[in-house]
Amino acid sequence: MHHFVTRLLSYLLLASLCIAVSGPARAAGPDGYSVEIADVGKSADFAATLKGKGYTAVVPTKNMWVTDPQNNCAVWIGKNVPLEMLRAVLPEAMRFNPYLKFFYIVGDRGEKPPQAVDSTIHVGGSIEAALVKKLNIIDQQEMLSALGKATTLEDLHRYLHEKNKPKPEEKPAS
Repeated sequence: MHHFVTRLLSYLLLASLCIAVSGPARAAGPDGYSVEIADVGKSADFAATLKGKGYTAVVPTKNMWVTDPQNNCAVWIGKNVPLEMLRAVLPEAMRFNPYLKFFYIVGDRGEKPPQAVDSTIHVGGSIEAALVKKLNIIDQQEMLSALGKATTLEDLHRYLHEKNKPKPEEKPAS
């Protein structure tokens, strides 16, 4: 039963990403990349800051997964998003939402997201989805350090893959 629930919630995560990205993906910039920002906190200011830096940023209409900055504390990173874009967007994302603590490359565990997701950074993913995927908390300063140290996109992907390896479940004491 536990496996079924985990799989169901994983599909819901992918479905919510697909629904959320389907409109904004059409609004991707000339380079094909975009940032989707959950409508929490100062999302409009964050979007304006990114647009001022030349990035395509959209704030989709709220849905049931979008509640507040503490619950929308995950960043879903498309596998094709360039390292330089991540270096520009992620520090700003952390400045506008100090609760961000889950960072994940969508598809890192074999999911097959729609192609548009591969070119999108989604800031403000739900904590529920992060917990279902058993993602590990990554300290913001550590994430910024990894961003600075990575020499290639693959370096950063490897770092996030290692950081998000599920921890072995503890056996209850009997």
